[in-house]
Amino acid sequence: MTEPISSFDYNQIPLGFYDNITSKHRGMRSFWHNQKFRRVIDSFQGQQEAILDIGCFSGTFLSMIRQEQVAKQVGVDILKEQIDYANRSYGTAFRSFHLIGDLKEIPVAEDGQFDCVTIIEVIEHLSAEEIADLIQLAYRKLKVGGKLIITTPNYASLWVVQEFILNRISDVKYQEQHITHFHYFNMEKKLTTIIPTLPQLFSFNYKTTTHFLTPYIALLWYRLAEKISSAIPHRKWNFALGSLLLVELKKRV
Repeated sequence: MTEPISSFDYNQIPLGFYDNITSKHRGMRSFWHNQKFRRVIDSFQGQQEAILDIGCFSGTFLSMIRQEQVAKQVGVDILKEQIDYANRSYGTAFRSFHLIGDLKEIPVAEDGQFDCVTIIEVIEHLSAEEIADLIQLAYRKLKVGGKLIITTPNYASLWVVQEFILNRISDVKYQEQHITHFHYFNMEKKLTTIIPTLPQLFSFNYKTTTHFLTPYIALLWYRLAEKISSAIPHRKWNFALGSLLLVELKKRV
């Protein structure tokens, strides 16, 4: 299975672009990013020793996790300026951000030491071969029984409309960035096609969606959208048409 490799230059994205959007706490885009991070954090059960966020960009996600929740936090990305921004803005004694050369190896993080690896809205930017490398890398970094949490837009939802609009009004567009599309009904099958050994590496804990109507409500009433979004725990939300897919896998032996 092959996919086109994106020619998009991610260094074009302004420094801290998504971090600035997230911090506004108003409007659809800010709500989208805040709530996707909250949903991933909600996936944690009990205190974690260590988390690795692959594709951390400007560090916003890890900045939302308290040390009491996760004692060691490591973010990695291929964009030097964004990593520098993350360390300046959010680096601490327990939270660090590192530049890596590709998605096949992370020299700063030893294998088998993380309770959780997160890949948040990254795989849609990658070819099939890159996704395979990334998930195999996550497998190596996780402890046995550790969680791999992946989010990606759901292309069987209103996300298609949102992307169409953003491609026309936003300074940062997605039409050149999103090259591999997943949806609620094909996620497991497509991942297994990309990585035939996936069932031997991971078990699927659950699959869900978020961001159905709440991003649109956030346009008019941000706080109400937050309350609605948190009303139903995502593990109980078995609805196929939310705009964001969230999948949790558990590392086998």
